[in-house]
Amino acid sequence: MATIESTTSQSTHRRIWQLAIPIMLSNISVPLLGLVDTAILGHLDDSRYLAAVAMGSSLFTFVFWSFSFLRMGTTALVAQNHDKQNTLVAIMHNAYLIALAVGFSIILIGHWLIPFMLWLVDGVPEVTPLAHDYLQIRFYFAPVTLLNYALLGYFIGQGRNHVLLLLLFSANVINGLLNYYFVYHLEMNSNGIAWATNIAESIQCLLAIILLKLNLFKGINIGALKFHFKTFFRLNFQLFLRTFFLLFTFAFFMAQGAQMSAVTLSANAIIINLLLFMSNALDGFALASESLVGKAYARKASKEIKVITQVSGFWSFITAIVFTLLLIIFHTFILSLLTSQEPVLALLIELKWWLIFLPLAGFASYWLDGIYVGLADARSMRDSVIISLFTLFLPIQYFVPGITGLWLAMYSFLIGRAMWLVLKLPGRMKQVESQKFEQ
Repeated sequence: MATIESTTSQSTHRRIWQLAIPIMLSNISVPLLGLVDTAILGHLDDSRYLAAVAMGSSLFTFVFWSFSFLRMGTTALVAQNHDKQNTLVAIMHNAYLIALAVGFSIILIGHWLIPFMLWLVDGVPEVTPLAHDYLQIRFYFAPVTLLNYALLGYFIGQGRNHVLLLLLFSANVINGLLNYYFVYHLEMNSNGIAWATNIAESIQCLLAIILLKLNLFKGINIGALKFHFKTFFRLNFQLFLRTFFLLFTFAFFMAQGAQMSAVTLSANAIIINLLLFMSNALDGFALASESLVGKAYARKASKEIKVITQVSGFWSFITAIVFTLLLIIFHTFILSLLTSQEPVLALLIELKWWLIFLPLAGFASYWLDGIYVGLADARSMRDSVIISLFTLFLPIQYFVPGITGLWLAMYSFLIGRAMWLVLKLPGRMKQVESQKFEQ
């Protein structure tokens, strides 16, 4: 028995890495582009453009990533039905219909929504008009952004991570090149960043549809569509609530920085972009787990789920340690690459320890999210965010003043999410075993 378990564990290590490496490379390309944006704008003489993109992109993410259930929910359902062609077609039809309906609705209400969001943030006056223009441009392509969520979810659920790598890497290379051209040659500044992203996302969407390999245009079975919509809705409503409150936390964090000064907002934006870079790398193990756990769940293989959880957690922890060590050694060099604005750089050096230990503070919440998505347990994910937000993040930032309180609150939020999911995991595993899954 020990030999069998050891062999299974070794096989899982190999499968995790085979899936994680292309995901890590593709995921890194997304925040890497954000860092490229930061570097391009961070070396302009005027810091308002960097602050505007920081404010605008955080608000854009707050609105659009609230619908990231189109990615996570699609991944979970595709992984659990990966070999059922008709079911996959119904799942994707549902995802497309929701993406298009929400996307065009956002375009229609954008005229009122954008000013309202900027009023809530109450940023510095010289930045707000630039952020408004950035958001207006990005909102034009709302359906494309949401369609990409669903398409990426399909490829992750199927374990076709080489396609994921191709899509994200190619789109982000195009985006980076367009950013440079629009900002430095056409002098479009923050608006150029917005248009470059729109064009790159459109190219990514077209390429993904070509590579989908599903006959989405055959006759639509209305009965099957309704049946799978119920499952899709139940799962994704909980994911929507979870993501809404998660993004509220990050938007609130950026808004508090915006109210302090443009320098504080810019410094926080740089650290958050670095966090996104590291978390997207760590998400390689989470997304690999989503696919593997989902398929194991469909096969009713409970022991395999446990092994996947242990192996992915181990490598997530090791990777977080590596990132922390790299930041200890190279943080000054990395920060100087991202901005030459002396007030921003000085504040970043002051905040360096908050940056250095971010990977260790956040890795467990990313890893466990992947496990729970594979199990299609959105309720626990929702609870982890809401409880951490209202019992840790908001009280701490309120009672501890200044930027120190803001970062202490963010750390507490990340760690609190992980602690809740860890506490819930043994009970979730017992529920799996009580269903008499095959060993």
